Amino acid sequence: MGLKYKFNQAQKIINDLDDEALRIARGFGKEIQKAEKKLSQKGEKLFLKCKTECQGLCCLNLYPDSIISHYDFLFILVMNPDMNAAISKCLERENLFFATDCIFLKDGKGPCIFPPDSMPEICITAFCNYERSIEKEINFLKRKFTKLSRFIWLRKPRALKNKVIRHFKRY
Repeated sequence: MGLKYKFNQAQKIINDLDDEALRIARGFGKEIQKAEKKLSQKGEKLFLKCKTECQGLCCLNLYPDSIISHYDFLFILVMNPDMNAAISKCLERENLFFATDCIFLKDGKGPCIFPPDSMPEICITAFCNYERSIEKEINFLKRKFTKLSRFIWLRKPRALKNKVIRHFKRY
């Protein structure tokens, strides 16, 4: 599919949201941010290990399309609309065929361009090995991302129904 496609899908979804749906999506985004903050606090030592020992190895030689979804972009853009240009610029470096270093690392080295409280799900929940001490926080965060994706997915039939109703109300 490619990250550009996913990014464009997220932008399209956001553009199609009415004010109420956007408010609800931001509410889910705030829940995700709280969960990310809680995970970051509880896993502080692990994140420090990632920075010092691994030095961001998980961001190198990967296929970013396999770890970032359009729901991640949706979450990031709903909570940080100012990230649009920075993400678009990074997407110019997308390689669709080969593993590469993450295109969202500043200057290709790091740190990540995404705000600490608005990270893609996999980026903040994946560790080199299974970590039982933060399992509860990881699962909680994953549930929050699932709530956002369900809202967007289930919104489509409602949006279509409302569009049809508005159309027939004119007559």
